[in-house]
Amino acid sequence: MEQKKNTLIQKLSYGAGDIYGGGAFLIFSMLYMNYLVLVEGLPVVATSMIVFIGKIWDAITDPMMGRLSDKTRSRFGRRRLYFLLGIIPVFASFILMFYSFGMQGTMAKIFYYTFAYMFFGTAFTIVMVPYNAILSDMTSDYNERTSFTTVRMLFSGGAALIAAIVPGMLIKGVGGSVNGPAQKSGYLVMAIAMATLFGLCWLATFLGTKEKKDLPSPEPIRVRDWVSPFANKAYRNYLGIFLSFQVGVDLVLALFIFYIDIVVLKYSSYEVVMGVLLVFQIIFMVIMGMVAKNKGKAFPLYIGIPIWILAMLGFLFIKTDTSVVALCILSGFIAVGSSAGNLSTWSMLTDIFDVDEIRTAKRREGVYSGLTTFLRKFASGVAVLVLGFGLQALGFDQTQYSMLKATSTDFNPATYAQSSLVSGIKWMFVLIPVVLLGICLVFAIRNKVNKRRFDAILHGIEAFQTEGTLASLSTQERDDIHIVTGETEDKLWGKSST
Repeated sequence: MEQKKNTLIQKLSYGAGDIYGGGAFLIFSMLYMNYLVLVEGLPVVATSMIVFIGKIWDAITDPMMGRLSDKTRSRFGRRRLYFLLGIIPVFASFILMFYSFGMQGTMAKIFYYTFAYMFFGTAFTIVMVPYNAILSDMTSDYNERTSFTTVRMLFSGGAALIAAIVPGMLIKGVGGSVNGPAQKSGYLVMAIAMATLFGLCWLATFLGTKEKKDLPSPEPIRVRDWVSPFANKAYRNYLGIFLSFQVGVDLVLALFIFYIDIVVLKYSSYEVVMGVLLVFQIIFMVIMGMVAKNKGKAFPLYIGIPIWILAMLGFLFIKTDTSVVALCILSGFIAVGSSAGNLSTWSMLTDIFDVDEIRTAKRREGVYSGLTTFLRKFASGVAVLVLGFGLQALGFDQTQYSMLKATSTDFNPATYAQSSLVSGIKWMFVLIPVVLLGICLVFAIRNKVNKRRFDAILHGIEAFQTEGTLASLSTQERDDIHIVTGETEDKLWGKSST
């Protein structure tokens, strides 16, 4: 009973970390450009450059943080230490993103917010890269990792729901409902409240998680460490699943508001529709967690992705006179796919660490976590940039749209949008995610890691550590290791060129 209680505490503590992951970037995506342009009065080009410079900075910090956490040795562990050290940067950086200390000059604000966003990205990297790596140190059980990830995704979904509702209420309650400089106080109160929540979540994660004690001695950093994960067959396939799904999610969220507002003219119902999606995502996360424990971590994708694809196709038939209930139903079906994808992609990552160990005889969770985090941000940034060019080609000016919607009392999206724009947004909203989700499903079908093969990997690692060979394993286990790694025994345990 005591062990179950301790395990529950660990799961809740681990899940608490993704309150920050699920909440901070949703707030950033929803509010930050609006804040810089309409509240601080910065040119749109300048705000785009602020974000772009921050992304470049991420390209440097994510892999470095991953390798650093692999090398760290301390009485608090190699990952948990950074949850403790990251509390103050997480708290301070989120506030600084929404407060400029009374600065008036445009150039001064540009430099300041560039620093603030880079600081935010650094704080995010300090905690999230070790966070994505720590689960393999907490448990080596295939199904337990799924259980931990399910709890993590529930916390993330709950944080997203809070982030979609509470910040807007605080901003309007303190700063008024008119977008503009008068809302500065509202943004500051919002930032302090959310920063406090985000800081406390990392304190809980630090206090309630644990790590392995018997760690190998740290190794020097080599240049090829940054690219060597791509030689891992299982990791390449995982990236196909992970990146296509995550970019698909990002583009659906980026286009959803334009679809609701310009295509079907139901902007007043946007919060209701998004609320349904987020609530059902939390509900289906529990269901998908049970499916994954019974059928394997990739199996929820076989259910959720086809349902999501069908739901996206259903949006082609929504018209301006269609009931909001229909939009809510389709959003509920999207939630089936998004819950399946989030659970599967994050729980599958931890198993890649063990596949890498049997190939290289090294534990490099940080390297993989840092590289994966960077690739996710990079792919999303490129996709959103291309999407922006696509919308511009259709004649859509997002800056003009945002300014008019925020400041004009008689803004009418039906008058604003041309028929070609309406058609273009509809098809982009539907077809781009369908293609990406289809790619995700193809890679998911090619996934070779299931519970039996994962257990074979663990047995193989133990055999190499004790005997230096796989001779004691059954033929089935050796075959499973070969299927997962794509390598014969003479190329495993650091004997290959990688």
